[in-house]
Amino acid sequence: MHQTRPAKITSPIFSLKDGYVRTIPLALIVGAVGIGASLFFSLGDGLSDGSLRRFYYIYLVNFCFLLSIVVGCLFFVTIAHLTRAGWSVTVRRIAEFYAACITPLFILFLPILIPVLMNSDVVYPWVHGGWSLHDKTEAAAIAGLPLAERPPIEVMKAAYLNPIFFGIRIVAYFLIWSAMAWFYLKTSLKQDVTGDKKLTLRMHAFSAPGMILFAAVLVFSSFDIEMTLSPLWFSTMFPVYFFAGAALSAWCTITLTASWLQQTGRVTDEITTNHYHDLGKMMFGYGIFWGYIAFSQFLLIWYANIPEETFWYNQRINHDGWRGFSILLVAGHLFIPFFAIMGRTARRNRKFLSAAAVFILCMHWVDHYWLIMPEYDSVNKTFTFNPLVDLPCTVGMIAVFIAFFCLVARDRPLVPLRDPRLGQSLNHVVH
Repeated sequence: MHQTRPAKITSPIFSLKDGYVRTIPLALIVGAVGIGASLFFSLGDGLSDGSLRRFYYIYLVNFCFLLSIVVGCLFFVTIAHLTRAGWSVTVRRIAEFYAACITPLFILFLPILIPVLMNSDVVYPWVHGGWSLHDKTEAAAIAGLPLAERPPIEVMKAAYLNPIFFGIRIVAYFLIWSAMAWFYLKTSLKQDVTGDKKLTLRMHAFSAPGMILFAAVLVFSSFDIEMTLSPLWFSTMFPVYFFAGAALSAWCTITLTASWLQQTGRVTDEITTNHYHDLGKMMFGYGIFWGYIAFSQFLLIWYANIPEETFWYNQRINHDGWRGFSILLVAGHLFIPFFAIMGRTARRNRKFLSAAAVFILCMHWVDHYWLIMPEYDSVNKTFTFNPLVDLPCTVGMIAVFIAFFCLVARDRPLVPLRDPRLGQSLNHVVH
């Protein structure tokens, strides 16, 4: 018979304390060295001598990878309050910390945003207006048609895709995300001190309009940051595709962080095997959801056979190098995790689930690489992987992200101390 546990935190250490002081400088040094090395080695790479395009594109890959984790964690916090979920209370603070990283993450987007505002097309080809030349040529070739004049839809896109309006939208996205994330975190931290149950009701009340706002911002931000790298191509399912990957990566990151906190003794029995079981179920479910959306998007575009849509998949499937990368993505992002964590025993094994989370996160990085890097060389359409440029940038940006997390978490409690549903979470049992 299950014994009821009092709604009280028993961990002797329930914050990062002095650990974050040592971690932040080390992580920032690793980040600076990694990004600097990537920038240095990219000087001799690219489509032209001395081009930095390779660096900018791999930088954007890693930024979108980190952004998806943060956005996914913000979704988790919002949906937890919207559904009044009690089981997730002891792991929710981890998601609150990651969601609040959206504010410093804006700093990492400045190297992408500033060139756009300076009218440089080093990343986004639409900046100078000649943004559809290669795409339109490819689309016409697939359809067997001569290269036509710019269609009316491109005129409408050109009005939307201009540097100033793009900058305004980006700033608005991060302001909204930051406001939501810090509202949840500050209100939850205030409840740790006061124990006021009305604060929980306040977060519940905000969660419904907050979810609508979150969905709207996610739709337009995914369009702007990733989809406009190929301005002629469009898919109304792309925001859902981005969301599925973001939610999946968030569950994996929360699982890994919770496991690390327990391994270092900062959190003990507040997070139980039953919590990992549910986190594993979320990883399993959203992995299937990602596969469903990915296939649905592909199927609709393949069936419609519209040249302005099919060229995007043609580049990623029918060209040497990228074809194998596409197969890797399908197998590694969907089928391998599907069979690995399908069983109950696997989801209740913390070490195995953590290893699965690491693998899924690696495949999620591959997903963003597959989305972005083909546009790096949209003329020759060749697959290129430059470890001297790609790997240091990846390690460096992840290190900076870890520093952001430690900066946000600091000496703050890693578990909500006086949440009214804390007892429900501590006594959570999966039947």
